[in-house]
Amino acid sequence: MIYIKTNKLNFENEIIKVFQSTTNSYKYYWWYSILQLVKKKENKTFKFDEIAIQMIVFAWYPINYYKLSLGKQDQLAKYVKELKSHFIELNDDIKEDDLLLFLNENKNVFILKNIISSLIKYVPYRFIRPWYNESIGLDDAYVNSFIISSQGDKSRTVPYYIEVKSKEIELNENWFKWIYSNIRIIESFTLFELFKYVEKNNLYVANISLKLFKPQHRKLTGPTKLWKKFIEINGSSINSVFENKPLFKIQKLAIDHYLPWSLVTHDKLWNLHPIEQEVNSSKNNKIADIKYIDDFTNLQYDFIHHISLYSPKYLEDYFTLFSLSSTELLSISKDKFSELLRNKIEIESDLAMNMGYSARWQNLIHY
Repeated sequence: MIYIKTNKLNFENEIIKVFQSTTNSYKYYWWYSILQLVKKKENKTFKFDEIAIQMIVFAWYPINYYKLSLGKQDQLAKYVKELKSHFIELNDDIKEDDLLLFLNENKNVFILKNIISSLIKYVPYRFIRPWYNESIGLDDAYVNSFIISSQGDKSRTVPYYIEVKSKEIELNENWFKWIYSNIRIIESFTLFELFKYVEKNNLYVANISLKLFKPQHRKLTGPTKLWKKFIEINGSSINSVFENKPLFKIQKLAIDHYLPWSLVTHDKLWNLHPIEQEVNSSKNNKIADIKYIDDFTNLQYDFIHHISLYSPKYLEDYFTLFSLSSTELLSISKDKFSELLRNKIEIESDLAMNMGYSARWQNLIHY
């Protein structure tokens, strides 16, 4: 256990009690936002609204891009979805810096102003409530005033003090020193606690740890080379899935994730296929209509036999998916292969639709 010992205080044990019996996500995002502001500004005083806006930014991708649940009663998730519905110009995959700028520029717009007001009404107080044991059992309406009236007791090891008039927090000096000196460890601990909370609310969703933030830039250099070789050899006789035209007629090649990357969070070959860039942008983060699935699985069948001749090492993705050996994979019929892959895609598609992904996308772009 690593911590700074100040006034014989074990800060790690202190912060652990905040996350005990947590039923909403706000504590994780409030604390993580404070950590990021400390790191960015090297300051110990922060306005309520700048912390609240940072919370929205950090929760944007898990909720709007990855469609994760933060719990049925979670208010932060509700607010983030409301903002996405109201500000239609905000994409699911907006850059975090752009989102932060937008929220700061529009924080006086009625809906955002109300959301920030709702967040800061209770969250700053409820986060530090564990340090005010006497407030346990009090009616919610009296908790804020009790904490404010008790702040004069400096013997408490509370992380921060609340300035009501200026609507800001000021970190306890000892806490500030501990945070500043151990920021990476505290970040990791906080994210691990958030991961456990999100995982609990998304039992059937894979790769939760990758879905807490905006995805890193992905390179599809290897798959692109494989598909270009496939098109070079087979492009005149095999059609694209969504455009239904010979592959060699694709004008601006892109490699699409048939199931959205935000759902599967991988670049396995069994989920990739060549597509026009414009069509790829149209499909974006949506689930394709079921009418395309046979064309996709048939294309994949032809593709595995192609790479078995030219780049057999890449068949590993399929061995893992189907639990088949090379001989078994290459000996099954097209109908059987399509059935196996179709079942996998349908299961994932059903999960995605239950999570809130847009479904039944169809290509309306014609060439």
